[in-house]
Amino acid sequence: MAIKGKGRTRTRQPARAPRREPVPVPVPLARRRGVQLLTTFVAGLLVFWGGVWLTNGLRAEGVADTDRAQELKRRQAGTAWEQEVRTEVGEIGDVTPGRPPVILPEVRTTLRGLRRNTPDEAVETLQDAAARARTATDALGEFDLTGTVRDKGFDAAGVLRFLSARDELVTAIDLYREAALLGVIAARLDGAVRADQLERAESILAAADTAISRYYLDQTEALAAAGVSQQPSLPGS
Repeated sequence: MAIKGKGRTRTRQPARAPRREPVPVPVPLARRRGVQLLTTFVAGLLVFWGGVWLTNGLRAEGVADTDRAQELKRRQAGTAWEQEVRTEVGEIGDVTPGRPPVILPEVRTTLRGLRRNTPDEAVETLQDAAARARTATDALGEFDLTGTVRDKGFDAAGVLRFLSARDELVTAIDLYREAALLGVIAARLDGAVRADQLERAESILAAADTAISRYYLDQTEALAAAGVSQQPSLPGS
């Protein structure tokens, strides 16, 4: 009796793969809380330092603008005074940049001539020199130098240098004038009396030369503080 089903092989069902669990989607880097906090912090620092840099830059620019404006004012003040000196001293002598001015040179020449004789034009020359010297000192004294240099950015020493230069210049011109007037007196005298007056006039000229040297030193320093340079002229220029 045959056994039913003998020799048949049952087919086995393949093993099923394990059921997959849902995997959470990773949060993008830019949306992570820590990254956002760090980004916000860094951005805040950048904004802060950018503001500091901008503020400092604007402040520095403002200071630079103020300095340039003050520098311009100082230069204008120094130039105005220098022009006044050139105008007035130029009427009675020679003003050459980079050198002390030569004032009333005819006074010295005429006084030396009086030691030998009495030139016909001596008295007229000396009187004219004295009159022109008075005109120059009056004009320099009327020039508002204090108002010109005040509040232009000069320190106290700078202002005093301008005023000292003006005073020394006026003093020197007055001394040249006094020497000229002594020459007028000497021209009307003879012998030892004339010689004595001429000696006094020569001493006054020496004092005037000293005052001019002091003026030139003060004037050079004052103009340098104003940013106005005095370049010596080339020979023949």
